[in-house]
Amino acid sequence: MIKKSLVASLLAALFSLSATAGEWETLFNGKDISAWEKKGGEATYKVEDGSIVGTTKPNTPNTFLCPPKKYSDFELTFDVKCDPALNLGVQIRSISNKEEVPSKLEGADKKKALSRANGKSLFGPQVEIAANGNAAGVWFEAVGGWLLKPKPEITNKTYKKEDWNSYRILVKGDHIQVWVNDTQISDGKDTRTHFRNGRLGFQVHGVGKRKDPLSVRWKNIKIRTVE
Repeated sequence: MIKKSLVASLLAALFSLSATAGEWETLFNGKDISAWEKKGGEATYKVEDGSIVGTTKPNTPNTFLCPPKKYSDFELTFDVKCDPALNLGVQIRSISNKEEVPSKLEGADKKKALSRANGKSLFGPQVEIAANGNAAGVWFEAVGGWLLKPKPEITNKTYKKEDWNSYRILVKGDHIQVWVNDTQISDGKDTRTHFRNGRLGFQVHGVGKRKDPLSVRWKNIKIRTVE
């Protein structure tokens, strides 16, 4: 039997989140992405059957489709269906320019970040979407290394390789939490990047010389601020 004190604590936590969260904003209306910006490579994006469809292109680097606004502390939800052979992710609080690199970023990370900050692409924390057991892990895109390590022992039981997956990402301060299909997979602190404000980026990963197209679909993309 679940103790009443535990139930009370869980209810209090849920109430606290709902009480300090803003209204949900629909980022994609199922019809139009004309205000969104493509950065990085030359993968293609289009709207089809109420979804954003991203498709690979050979010999081009990682590509990102970015909504126009920047976000700090937020809750993001979306549904995604990805070709099992394609590894990709969604950037959160990510940046493009040298002046956006946090002053607290140090050493080799800072050096590599500055070398990548050419205004053309996007880098920062990336929530993984993949059928290889890495889904919901958080990677430091373009700099390298896990911010929150994958948990394949959980992911392989909940991630649907051939179907739609529902993601929920909650970011507050340095705390990042990720759920896939209502199962929490990541729950930890990003103490490495110090990125606290930036753009979202829906990634299509580079595939080298591979010519046969691989695709990913996103729909029901919503966000709200949290305090």
